[in-house]
Amino acid sequence: MSARVVVLLTVVLPVAIASSRAGNPSVQNVPRVCIRDGCMRGSWMRSLHGERYEAFMGVPFAKPPLGALRFANPVPNEPWTEQELDASGRIPRAPCVQLNLFLPERGVEGKEDCLYLNVYRPYKGSKAGAENATEPLPTLVYIHGGGFLAGYNSPLVAGAEKLMDHKVILVTVAYRLGAFGFLSTGDAAASGNFGLKDQRLALRWVQQNIEAFGGDARLVTVMGHSAGGASVHLQMMHRGNEGLFQRAISLSGNALAPWCAPRANPEQLARRQADLLGIKEAYRLSTAELVESLRSVEADQFVYSYKGFTNGSRYPVIVYGPVVEPSSVPDAFLTDTPKELWSRGEHLSVPWLTGIVPNDGFVFSAPILKDTDCSKETFAQQKTLLLNVLGGAKQSDALPTLLEHYVKNQSAIGECFTRDHVNILTKIFNEGLFEYPLTLSVRQHANHTRTKAPIHLYKFNYRGPHSYSSIFAPDNEPTQDFGIVHCDELIYIFRAPILFPDFRRNSPDAMVTKRITKLLVDFAQTGVAPTGTNGEVSSSEFPEALELVNSNRMDEPVLQTYTNFYDEDMFNFWTRFYSY
Repeated sequence: MSARVVVLLTVVLPVAIASSRAGNPSVQNVPRVCIRDGCMRGSWMRSLHGERYEAFMGVPFAKPPLGALRFANPVPNEPWTEQELDASGRIPRAPCVQLNLFLPERGVEGKEDCLYLNVYRPYKGSKAGAENATEPLPTLVYIHGGGFLAGYNSPLVAGAEKLMDHKVILVTVAYRLGAFGFLSTGDAAASGNFGLKDQRLALRWVQQNIEAFGGDARLVTVMGHSAGGASVHLQMMHRGNEGLFQRAISLSGNALAPWCAPRANPEQLARRQADLLGIKEAYRLSTAELVESLRSVEADQFVYSYKGFTNGSRYPVIVYGPVVEPSSVPDAFLTDTPKELWSRGEHLSVPWLTGIVPNDGFVFSAPILKDTDCSKETFAQQKTLLLNVLGGAKQSDALPTLLEHYVKNQSAIGECFTRDHVNILTKIFNEGLFEYPLTLSVRQHANHTRTKAPIHLYKFNYRGPHSYSSIFAPDNEPTQDFGIVHCDELIYIFRAPILFPDFRRNSPDAMVTKRITKLLVDFAQTGVAPTGTNGEVSSSEFPEALELVNSNRMDEPVLQTYTNFYDEDMFNFWTRFYSY
């Protein structure tokens, strides 16, 4: 990824949309929809198989979170003053302001005024839209990932082309990130979870408006990837969401993961943030004074300061995330930890589809490929950061226990972790940050018989010619195989023209796309995923996972099998590790 990519994010989109209009410069023959906020005009686009669909981009669902609304709960937007809102995407909306610590070369990008969503729906004359169809369509509401600190809902990375070959409406949502979305003083001055509340407000917007787009307000599925998947899990634990969605899909993300655990002392973090920004008396101001001071800082300056939390580390340590809010705070989102809420069965009873890819942990181990200075001092820093990224057990024997379990002969490591140890680190991160939290959530769910809705599991184990490993480790030797890594399933769900080339029609990759998008849309429609031969998914036994895996057949490149990825030794080890 380079500066060229950043430019493309703001330049390519208008060109793509202009070409999708088939050379017709007139705005007369374009999609139009009216909702309670006013009327809007969209644009035409083409699905993976050439079907025409309607796109409405940059639709506001909240007031710009500026000034007094920075570090405050989102406020629904007022009706727009234009006679007709331009939702064509001709002038794309900026992403929420961010510094992507997973891809630091991108620099600071985006704006605070970012609370917009995109709506895509099949054209009624297309196969997916079905001519003269009167049946309302199910809706997928997608929450992007990015560690709560980065990410985009742009059609350049979350394009609807692959889903629009199905009878489904897609809504992609932006939400505040980093400090803007998650800074908290632990009290009413800035209660926190603003990014999660942005997502909640977007779900309310969908409930109020999706029928105008031909959607069924009673068939809404909230879907997210990585931190977006954890966000979906958290939205399930917020009782105020009752009725806003009827299904949930978490792709490679879980709210019981250490990187999603609520910050123990958010006020201290807010004061340290203020200190990094040069605010005087940062540790003496009242929380109200502190928040007022933070509201006066330029957004870019704010984001640049995040580097101060990493101490030069290449590891993408997630600084900001969910917090537990005092129950006295108006409209609190999270009043206990996710682990406590989930273990008590305090969540919405909706069918949940969730799963992983084999090497999700690579997103955290990839930065080690960039480390060239290898010394005992480097190794000490690496080991400290390893525990921090894992959510860090504080006992003195935690690290030796970890290395003994995964490395055995520690002397074989040498002076520090190098590219030779990437696979070991990937396994550690994969199990501790993805597999274990998922396994824990499934086991605890089975203990609550009053929770009727089942959990359905999947494992995406298909390896294609493209991989996000080329994004996470762009300078690496192309011959090195990192397996199927974090985000790789997204290649087959969303079009990302800024990152990967398009699939040829009827190619093996296009067939895989057809299989996984059908799985997601069928689940959105029915709340059920295919199961194997071992009975009910909601039984007390650990459920089988639907696995998509490579075959050797050109006409059927992906096989649908069933597997049980429950690993008792893994589960017991991490249970002990996190009990320290």
